[in-house]
Amino acid sequence: MKSKNNPNTATIKKIQEDLKEVYKTVYQGNGKPALVTQLHELQGKLKSHHEHMDQKLINVNDKIDGLEKEIELKFKNITDVVTEKFNNIAVQIASEFGRKRTESTNMWNFKTAVTTSILATFTSIFVILVSELIKRM
Repeated sequence: MKSKNNPNTATIKKIQEDLKEVYKTVYQGNGKPALVTQLHELQGKLKSHHEHMDQKLINVNDKIDGLEKEIELKFKNITDVVTEKFNNIAVQIASEFGRKRTESTNMWNFKTAVTTSILATFTSIFVILVSELIKRM
């Protein structure tokens, strides 16, 4: 037979009362909103914060992409400018060498002409002297 003073019955009743208190605290609250409500609010805040952080990451990635494109364009422009400058320098150097070559060629032509005329003059004088010497002999 079961008695009302049975220690097992008292323990079971204590467990039932504790479960009712836990249920009340979890679902109805104990001076604060219920734990389920608090958890729901926390989930909402976490979701909102997560979405906000995702948007910030998207904005940062967009800015990085923009900066990468800007840097790429600037580097391309710098490369084009440097290439153009080197090409201009190469043209100037080639032009200067061509001018120097022309000056040098003209100088050699002048020296050759002077030397040839001097040699022609001496040869003419020598021929005239030799022919005069032959006539007198």
